[in-house]
Amino acid sequence: MIGLPRRIVALIITFITTLLTLSVFFYLSITPSAEFEYQDAEFSINRYTDESSLHGLWGLKRPHLQLEGWKEWIGLSRPRDRAKEARDIRDLSDLFYERFPLDDKRAARGMNRPALERLAHCIETNTCGRDEEKVVLLASFHFNNAITGGTSGEDIWARSTLEALHSLNYTLLYSFGPMDTLTLYQGLQDKVKTIIWEGAELKKCLARNETNWESLENDHTPGTFQNQTAQPRFGCFRRPGFEEGIPPEKSFTFHFWSGPENPLGGEFTLSPEDYKSWNKGVGNHYLGYSLETRCKAIPLPTHKEHRGMALGKYAKYFNTSSRDWVWGKEDILRQAILDMPHSNKGEKFEMIATGGHDDGRTGAHELMYKGIRNMGGLPQDEWYQTVAASKFLLGVGRPLMSPSPYDALCLGVPFINPITWWNREEPEDWSRWITQHDALRPYGPPYVYHVQKENHEQLEEAMKAAMDNPIDRFIPPPMTVKAVRERHRKLVETDWTPSAKAAVRALWTDKGKEFPYLLH
Repeated sequence: MIGLPRRIVALIITFITTLLTLSVFFYLSITPSAEFEYQDAEFSINRYTDESSLHGLWGLKRPHLQLEGWKEWIGLSRPRDRAKEARDIRDLSDLFYERFPLDDKRAARGMNRPALERLAHCIETNTCGRDEEKVVLLASFHFNNAITGGTSGEDIWARSTLEALHSLNYTLLYSFGPMDTLTLYQGLQDKVKTIIWEGAELKKCLARNETNWESLENDHTPGTFQNQTAQPRFGCFRRPGFEEGIPPEKSFTFHFWSGPENPLGGEFTLSPEDYKSWNKGVGNHYLGYSLETRCKAIPLPTHKEHRGMALGKYAKYFNTSSRDWVWGKEDILRQAILDMPHSNKGEKFEMIATGGHDDGRTGAHELMYKGIRNMGGLPQDEWYQTVAASKFLLGVGRPLMSPSPYDALCLGVPFINPITWWNREEPEDWSRWITQHDALRPYGPPYVYHVQKENHEQLEEAMKAAMDNPIDRFIPPPMTVKAVRERHRKLVETDWTPSAKAAVRALWTDKGKEFPYLLH
C-alpha cells in the first residue's frame, strides 16, 4: 500500500477487519455446536432455547439460526414481522376452538392451545428452539389414544412417533378429521411440514366438494363454516377450484398393514414395519417404532418363574377349531406343556395366559385353553412384569404383527414364532416363510425360535431351548430410539415434492388417468 494516504490505508484495514469479524459471526451463527447435537438421552428443550439477550442478538450457540436470519440482521432482506405472525397464530387458536370446542373424548385437542401459544411467543420474542417453528399435524385418532393410554398396536406405534417428534422439538398439533386439519393448515401454511392422516379421514378429505360436503359432516369436526361466507367454497385437499386446500405432497397416511392407503402410493403410506425388506423392495414408507424407552424403564426380575406365557388376550385365539390355530387339533400344545421338565429347583412347569373375560358374578377368569392358567386381563405395568418373569413368549397364530414379541425381547424373554407356511422343498428359506410375526424372521435363536405349525417335535425343542438359554434385553437395531428418531427426522425434513411428482406419473399419468389434485 505504498503511496496511499494513511487515511485510505486505515479505512481499508478497518473494512477488512470488519468483514472478517462479520464472517466469523456468520460462521458461528449457522454452524451447530457438538453441544447441541441430538442425544440418545431424554430430550431437553433448554438445550435449544437461551433467553440471554446476547444470544438472541448474535445467534451464538443457536444452531437453528439460518441464513435468512443472518440476512435480516445485516439488512439484506426484509425483517420478519414477528408481532404480526404471533397475532395470526393466536387468532388461529381462537378460531380453532370456536369451530371445534374442547371434547372429553378428544383430550389431545386441548393440547393445541398451549402449543400454539408457545409457538407464537417464541416467534414474537425470537427465542424459538431448534426446529420449533416446524409444525407437524397429527390427524389420526391413534395419537389421542396414545396420550390417553390406548394399547392397540396402532396406539403403541403412535406413542413412539410422539416420542420421536417431541425429541426433535417440532411443534405438534392434533386433529381428528378433515375440517380441523384444514383449519390448522390454512392458519399456518408453510410452517406445516408434514401431516400424518388416519386413512379414513384422508379419504373424506379427498372426497369433499360442493356436492357432497353435507354427507361428510360430523359433530366433532363440523365443516359448516365453509357454507357461511359470501362465496362458499367447499373442499379439503388441494385441487382445481380449491387451491387453498391441503397439499398432497405433505400428506402421509398412518397405516399399520401392508398395501398403499394414499393416492400417491406406498411412499406416502407410513408403515410400522419394513415390509419392503421382505417383499423385493415393494412396500410402504418404513417409519417404524421403538419400545426402548418404555421397556428399559421396567426393571428386570432377579428370578424367572419356571413357566412360559402364551401370546393372546382373546379366547378366540385359542380356539382349536379355528384355521388360525397353529398347534393342531391333536392337543400338540397341551402335550408339549406336559412334557416340559421340572426346573433345577424342582418347580413344575406351567403355561400362563393373560386375557379373556372374567365372570361377572364370580370374577373367575375365562378358560382360554386346557392346560394354560389364565391370569385374566392385567394392567399394563403388571403385564410387563408378568412377561419379564416368564422364560419365553409363545405365539399361537394370532394376533399378527403384534408389538408384544418386541416387548418380550426387550425384557429378556425369547419369542417362539409359528411358521404357518413354508416352501416344502426349501424349508429353511426364511424369506419365503409366512409367520405370525414376519418382521422377526431374520432373527434366530436364542432370541427367536421359528417353529412349523403342528410340529410337536419342533415345538418341544424350542420351548426347552428357550428355557435353557436365557437372554439379555434385545432390541432389533431398526427399533432403537435413535434409529426411529432419524427416520422421523427424514420424514419431516425432506421435500417430498419430487417423489410426489414421480408417484403421479407412475400411478396416474402413465396409466392414462388424470390426477385430480394439485401439487406445488
